Amino acid sequence: MLKVDIRNVNDICVIKPGTHRLDASTAVDFKNTLLKLIEEGNLRLLLNLENVDFIDSSGLGAIISALRQVGVKGDIKLCEVKEQVEELLRLTRLNKVLQSFPCEKDALEGY
Repeated sequence: MLKVDIRNVNDICVIKPGTHRLDASTAVDFKNTLLKLIEEGNLRLLLNLENVDFIDSSGLGAIISALRQVGVKGDIKLCEVKEQVEELLRLTRLNKVLQSFPCEKDALEGY
């Protein structure tokens, strides 16, 4: 089971995976966690990727599924994205869809 730290700051749900990898072994749990939060009415999500060094297509798929589920009613933003993950977001052009902030404080202020 994937450990995920979840807390609410005002109406923003901050999600911080407790793993260094969002890959095939963790993506299903991560996706299910995100979709459950959205079903519960959390439509403004902030993914704090401070611990995440690596994301593969499964991990990206989990984030994209959550983005689709939120739709136009909400938003997903990222913070604390490491360079290797940032590069993947650029290559897949997801950096055009997912706004990223250098730190959680900036992300919460800029939401």
